[in-house]
Amino acid sequence: MSINPVQIAQLPYTNRIDNIQKIIQTLLSMDPKTAESAVKDLLTALSKASDEDYKNWCEGTMRVISMFDDNVIKSILSLRMKVVSEMPKEVQDRDAKIVMEVLNSLDESVKEKLMKNMPKS
Repeated sequence: MSINPVQIAQLPYTNRIDNIQKIIQTLLSMDPKTAESAVKDLLTALSKASDEDYKNWCEGTMRVISMFDDNVIKSILSLRMKVVSEMPKEVQDRDAKIVMEVLNSLDESVKEKLMKNMPKS
């Protein structure tokens, strides 16, 4: 899965959401190992992105994920947390900071849906 998340993060909002939706649908159709590898590639590319692009990507992804059923949200968040936990410490720290910033800026309904499905670490 060759995707440039930084380019997608720079797209206008509607195009960004459409692209992220397609990516998540593709991830959901993959076997777990392949999906893990694809998420790792996405996060590695994002680790080189500007904070603004990283935030755009996270915000779009969170909005798209919140449209799914709870069990799908749980599995997506679990996969992401697992991959992030295997990344270098500075990538983990930056990711946690940006994810919290974006989460706190979302509509209450989106934020609540994501928070209630957050795997207990």
